[in-house]
Amino acid sequence: MICSNCNRENSADAAFCRYCASPLTGSQGSAQQAKPEPDPPQQGKQQNQQWNQPPPAGQQAQFAPKSGGGTNQKGILAIGLVVAGLFCCGPFTGVPAAILGWLEMNAIKEGRSPQDQMWMAQVGLWGGIVVSILGTIGWFFMLILSMASQPAYY
Repeated sequence: MICSNCNRENSADAAFCRYCASPLTGSQGSAQQAKPEPDPPQQGKQQNQQWNQPPPAGQQAQFAPKSGGGTNQKGILAIGLVVAGLFCCGPFTGVPAAILGWLEMNAIKEGRSPQDQMWMAQVGLWGGIVVSILGTIGWFFMLILSMASQPAYY
């Protein structure tokens, strides 16, 4: 799908342009427009500068919606699972939190979710990993303690 704002190619199921965050409409088709030449690789901080560039002369700036309407709730659910894993469930909620965080990060990178949810996806991914590891270590520790506290029958 070609963005009407910056004329760059995006994946077919993207809701927002990966480069300029403009909403993409379903009526656009990559076969109707010429494929743009890819930009040369950029170094360092210049790569993230594309979000701060003013629109070309004669065009009005378009912004992707923040956290309303059709946003994806995987990031929020991932954080909830991490919190539940901290208090009671360990890997039973940590692993799904990590998976949901990873899925949400991929959706953001592909332009299917708003960029402002990236921190929630990262907390879900890394928090789920940490909660799973700590929960597993805690279970083994409790298993060893319970085995050590049993009376020996000879």
